[in-house]
Amino acid sequence: RDPKMTYQLYRNTTVGQALQQTLNDFQAEDIISRALAERVMATFDKVINKTLNTKAKNKMNFKAEKLRAYRFCDNVWTFVMEKVEFREAITAPKERLKIVACDGTNKVIAATAAVNP
Repeated sequence: RDPKMTYQLYRNTTVGQALQQTLNDFQAEDIISRALAERVMATFDKVINKTLNTKAKNKMNFKAEKLRAYRFCDNVWTFVMEKVEFREAITAPKERLKIVACDGTNKVIAATAAVNP
């Protein structure tokens, strides 16, 4: 693996899925190669991780009735909570919420790549 690897979890967002679908369409029409599509997705991973790490300043407070599960693996925290209420939000309480939290610093990402070659 490239020692400058980035997390790929944002590929499952609306914008990530739309980009992937567009690249798939371009490949199907022989407009771009598979290698170029992979480079575009790798650039997307790098840029969205960097942008969210440096530009996103939003915070949200919430309260959960129960923490169902949590784990820390490869510098990624995962929490699964039940009966979650969001404060300062106009959203209904959620029966179940999963949060995946990654350290976006390049130092940690590079260390993760080195540990998982």
